[in-house]
Amino acid sequence: MTALTSSTSVPPPAGAPDEVERVRTRAVRSDRVEGPLRVLLVEPESEQSHQLVLSLSGHDVDITVCVDGAEALLRVGLLRPDTLVTSATPPEVDLETLVRVTRRATDIPILIGVGPGDSQRAVRALAVGATACVSRPYRIPELASLLRGSLPGGDGGTAEGAGAASLALRSGALELDALGHRLFVDGSPVNLALREFGIMDFLLRNNGRVVSREELWTEVWHKPLPPVNNTIAVHIRRLRHKLGDSEAQPRFIHTVRGIGYRLDTQASA
Repeated sequence: MTALTSSTSVPPPAGAPDEVERVRTRAVRSDRVEGPLRVLLVEPESEQSHQLVLSLSGHDVDITVCVDGAEALLRVGLLRPDTLVTSATPPEVDLETLVRVTRRATDIPILIGVGPGDSQRAVRALAVGATACVSRPYRIPELASLLRGSLPGGDGGTAEGAGAASLALRSGALELDALGHRLFVDGSPVNLALREFGIMDFLLRNNGRVVSREELWTEVWHKPLPPVNNTIAVHIRRLRHKLGDSEAQPRFIHTVRGIGYRLDTQASA
């Protein structure tokens, strides 16, 4: 049965030496005993956490909810969970610190829930020890699959094996490797420039949805789109060339006239 718990006590200040030491000394993982998967969820939005608990109720998962990163660091040591799932923007303690301190203490899988605008945070979190990224708002089949794979003997093998196999966004014939900064098409690696990587990251996270030029520019270039600018079109053309795609007969990137672009990986699989 899935349980929802959350502490109302105020934890010590983030990064305090005694807090970090407590995590380091108590959270070292030993062989897991059988039973429900113990998940520590860092989710500041109560509606999100409530829906997640309800949706995973049939997956033999025991969820403890923390509302911020400071509480999570405390509970990693106290509860010794099997997996940590956190939003990319935890309050009180930034994502990179949360991942780094947790990873010093334990080898449990750390899954990052990412949404639009979170790609750079996710890359930094993966670099300091996060295991994988998952779309947020969470899609239950995707999250449940990652959670199952995080256990020894699960779909992903060992926790270490699951992490090595999951440092990517996958859909259809495309796989985006955040750490290697590469795209795989039908299993073959494709090297991407920085902006190209940002475009593919955003399109993959919005797979099947029409993305406006304004959205794409704001996400990748981090500033408003100039009134007259063909930079996006130039980058899309280069991306299509690297993907073996074409505007006339697109396999992946479809142009939606007057609006923007849509990535369709299902038709290409």
